[in-house]
Amino acid sequence: MSASRLRRSPVVRPLLVSLAVVVSSPAIAKDCVVSAGPHDRVSRGKTVVVEAGESIENALAIDGDVILRQGARVKSAVAVNGNLVLESGAKVTGTAASFGGKIEVAEGAKISGSRLQLSDGIHIRSENGKDVGLALSVGGQDLSDLLVSKLVEKARSCRIVVGNGEIQL
Repeated sequence: MSASRLRRSPVVRPLLVSLAVVVSSPAIAKDCVVSAGPHDRVSRGKTVVVEAGESIENALAIDGDVILRQGARVKSAVAVNGNLVLESGAKVTGTAASFGGKIEVAEGAKISGSRLQLSDGIHIRSENGKDVGLALSVGGQDLSDLLVSKLVEKARSCRIVVGNGEIQL
């Protein structure tokens, strides 16, 4: 795929804009608040587990894994500096993302929305199932490693509060 065509992709364009914001100095300096609502599960330094049969809105782990057990259902699942693991029968209806880890999807598990993995390159799967893999470097450094380090630094500074389920970066 050509570079100009790649920039016009409906999946890649928002990603590139987001990545530019994440690595910019003013964005890093701004306060970060994770507001966990009643149907969210958020943790720092621990694994977030959504048990079999549970249905929640958002699962977020900072410096930990997100594990969806068989039959668990979430709208979005994000692991920052951790893995996202879907056991057989688990389902993510929206976005699944891992920054600094892997996304592991067992046979019979499903991600209906988009998938984004930043580690060992940038791996994206759009909602229509098309895969895009990027291996970019800046000055000899893997761009995904640079982005992950900035994102993890930012996420570690976030305050987690009880609220309406919004993340303000």
